[in-house]
Amino acid sequence: MLGRIIHDPAVRQRLGITAEQTTKIEQETSAFRKTQIRSRADVEIKRIELRDLLSAEQPDRAAIDKKLEEINAVRLARQKTAVGFYLTIRNVLTPEQRQKLQEMRWGSGTPGPRRGRSRGPE
Repeated sequence: MLGRIIHDPAVRQRLGITAEQTTKIEQETSAFRKTQIRSRADVEIKRIELRDLLSAEQPDRAAIDKKLEEINAVRLARQKTAVGFYLTIRNVLTPEQRQKLQEMRWGSGTPGPRRGRSRGPE
C-alpha cells in the first residue's frame, strides 16, 4: 500500500498527501530501494563465497561459520532497514492520513478475516 501512495494519484488525493510529503516519500523510497539492491547483491556475493568454501578439498569449518554469520548479519540489517523505512514513511503521514490508509487497507478499519482464508464453520 505504501507504494501506491507514490504511484497512484487517486490514492494520494484520497489520503490528502501534500506535494511536500510526496517528495519526501519519493526520496525515502529511492534511498530504500538502492539500499535493498546493494544488500541483495552483498548476500549473493557472500553465498558464492560460501559455496566456494564448501566446495574446497578440505572445507574450513571456522571460515564457513564466519561466512554464515556474515550472511545472517546482512539479512538482519536488511530487515532493520525495511522496518526503518516503514516507520519513516509512517512518520511522514499525519495521524489522520495513517487512519485513512488503514481504513483503505481493511475496508471499514476493523480487522477481519484475511483475504482468501475461510472463516471456518458458521
